Amino acid sequence: MWCIVEKLLSKIKELGWFRKLRIYGGMTDLYSISRRYFVIGFFDGVLTVMGMILGAHLSGEASRELIISAGIATSLALGISSGWGAFEAERVEQKILASEKRKALLKAENEQCLIDDAHEFTMKVGSFVHAVAPIPAGMIPLIPYVFFKESTAFLIAIPLGLIMLFLVGLSMGRVAKENVLKSGVRMALAGLATLVIVTVLSPSHL
Repeated sequence: MWCIVEKLLSKIKELGWFRKLRIYGGMTDLYSISRRYFVIGFFDGVLTVMGMILGAHLSGEASRELIISAGIATSLALGISSGWGAFEAERVEQKILASEKRKALLKAENEQCLIDDAHEFTMKVGSFVHAVAPIPAGMIPLIPYVFFKESTAFLIAIPLGLIMLFLVGLSMGRVAKENVLKSGVRMALAGLATLVIVTVLSPSHL
């Protein structure tokens, strides 16, 4: 039995990431973890940059160059921060889960190694998803500033960001088998409420 597991583990290590996703995904909670991290990261990316855009316009310093430069830097910083935070959090959580699983199953040493590899892989994938999701999400609201003047771009960027949140809500509703329209609207309203709060609390009113 040990020999079989050794060969299986060796083969899995030689496989590409997509094959590992299928094998390790069935052993851990990889898909739901990655899905959660994607939604959180995407939501954070869109809202953070939308908040930055709104703040720039409220301050009266909304130059195209400043918004694009700051938006890209913000998206990258958020991606790095999100990925790093997810890595540290998942590193601990996946170690705990792997340890509990080994104790519960009382597997042989080689089989325990397979469990450790699966949870380590889940940690890496989840962290990667959380790192990547905010970057394109944050850059989407910046696109209008490439083609239009600041005032026109603002009127496009905010609805565009809310539409992206709505689409993410739709996809989550579909996964959860809920009312997809209601799920999409809820996500968009969360974004809109955030922008209202930013506007009300903006130092530009002082």
